[in-house]
Amino acid sequence: MKDKVQRFPHKVLVLGIVFILVGILLLLWRLNLLPSLGALWPVVFILIGLYFLHQVFLQNRSRRFILPGMTFTLGGIFFLLKNTVIPSMSLTHIWPVFMLITGLSILPYGFSKKRTTRVAIIIPACAIIGMSIIFFLFSLRLIDTSFKDFVLTWWPTLLLLSGAMLILSYMMRRKR
Repeated sequence: MKDKVQRFPHKVLVLGIVFILVGILLLLWRLNLLPSLGALWPVVFILIGLYFLHQVFLQNRSRRFILPGMTFTLGGIFFLLKNTVIPSMSLTHIWPVFMLITGLSILPYGFSKKRTTRVAIIIPACAIIGMSIIFFLFSLRLIDTSFKDFVLTWWPTLLLLSGAMLILSYMMRRKR
């Protein structure tokens, strides 16, 4: 007798995720944290991103969908938060979040191959994440000095970090 192939092998997982998302939205609505239904437009992007990630990780489709899946999901979450929880924050202060989303979206792609890491992808992703954190410190005015003075004082650390990244890259490639 042949084993039956399930048409939707991960339906319980998908149903669980849908329940969690609907529960979060209803809870935000009941707590009056949703200004209007128009604030929920980012949910469409979150669902598109989750669909891409579902295709990659649960349906074993092409790994090229990791980047758009992460970007849609993280971007949608950011804009949903911007519309609901942190509407008073100006984009002029939180613009580094877009760099952070980019870095975090690229990072999983570097680890996506089995038993292989793509150093040429992981290192730039970490650099983008690091730069976004530095830019956040200045855009939120958590550092008293000007960005120009900071760069003029600390630019040699770029050489230190570049050297460390090259050594790390060399060591990771030798392990293979």
